[in-house]
Amino acid sequence: MKSIFCISYILSFLSCVTFICAVNEKKKLFFNAEENIESYFPLLAEITDNLEQTAPSLKESRQIIKEANSQKIIADSSKGISVNMNLSGVSIHENRPGQSYYQSYRTVGSIYAKKPLYHWGALNAKSRVAELSEKYAIHQTTAAKENLIYQIKSEFMNLVFLNYEKNLANETLSLNQQNEEDLLKRKELGMVTELEVSQATIKKLEQSIKIAEINRLLITKKAYFRFDTGYYNSFDLDISDKFERFYNEHDFGKNIPQIVGSLSSENIEQLKNQIETEKENIKVANSNLKPKVNLVGGFYQDQIDLPDNPDSVRRNNFLVGIEANWALWDSGHSKGLKSLALAKKLKFEIQLESNTKKLRLEMNSLRSELLNLAKQIEVSRQLVATSKNRFEKSQIEFDANRKTSTDYFASQLGLSVAKLSLIKSVFTYLQVKEKYDFHLKYPK
Repeated sequence: MKSIFCISYILSFLSCVTFICAVNEKKKLFFNAEENIESYFPLLAEITDNLEQTAPSLKESRQIIKEANSQKIIADSSKGISVNMNLSGVSIHENRPGQSYYQSYRTVGSIYAKKPLYHWGALNAKSRVAELSEKYAIHQTTAAKENLIYQIKSEFMNLVFLNYEKNLANETLSLNQQNEEDLLKRKELGMVTELEVSQATIKKLEQSIKIAEINRLLITKKAYFRFDTGYYNSFDLDISDKFERFYNEHDFGKNIPQIVGSLSSENIEQLKNQIETEKENIKVANSNLKPKVNLVGGFYQDQIDLPDNPDSVRRNNFLVGIEANWALWDSGHSKGLKSLALAKKLKFEIQLESNTKKLRLEMNSLRSELLNLAKQIEVSRQLVATSKNRFEKSQIEFDANRKTSTDYFASQLGLSVAKLSLIKSVFTYLQVKEKYDFHLKYPK
């Protein structure tokens, strides 16, 4: 009875653990979805979904796969049967003893077939090298798409930030203009000096210059974004209420995935491919001074003269046999090829180890950066809240004529700067997180 109770208890406990794990996994997925930038900008999701049809760089990648596939066909063909056909017709002038020049016509034809039987694995190694090249080309195309998506997301966030900065700069310019007009009126009443008016005018002009520079950057970055994506329709860069609620309320820095298992990058995958290639090149070098055996067969025709008779007879000949080719000495060429392949293999292995450690170090650095940015976002929120409170109090005092317009506009400007600092921290966090996730899910 006690055993049955214990088993029942254990099963109940395992069920609870499974349920808790499932809930935690669900929360983790929800969290990841919540930090997905496409959730707040549907246009970005539309652009990234159609990249294979629109992005110029991905169109080029598809041709790389076709090129690698052609190289694979060429390498595999060396293991197959090769057939050669030859037809010839000749006019022969013979100086026969006791006769004048004798002319005759001859036609000959031949067909030869050849099939490699044993080449010490060299042909298979060459085919394997081509296969590795094709495999890496496919991998490279997949990785290029993922890398382009990461790049486009980062570019898009930069565009949204610039547009947000431009909107705030326009609001600040409007405040500067109001401040200048207010000071001009107060100058006429003798309440302020000419110097104060000039300072307000200078601030307005400086703000106009800043807006012009932001517009220039926005136009340039939009042009590059359109080229990279192949998307040339107009698009909206304004921040939605949903995204505003997200960056004001979301708990950043939670549930950042731990670095478990192996990491990869384009450089690491390329080095792995090169190491495997050099292993096959060593096999090719080892086979150079060994005998190669081929199966040969053929059919050929010829014509011969009969003894003491000017007439000729056509003959049909069939040939089937084994051919052996053995290169006995090549002045160290094979030895050099093997030494080169071994040296390259060792070099790539050293680079692979170094790059793997460097990538893990970079990932740890990115994770620490995410945690620090999360704290920075929290401080920026506090700054926005404090600046907003200051602005509201300044507005009350300004309406009651207890604060000058300069101080009032300064509080408004401080609030704008705080908002800009917050949104910049949020976009920096999302860009770093995209880079972090990119390496975690990098195709292998």
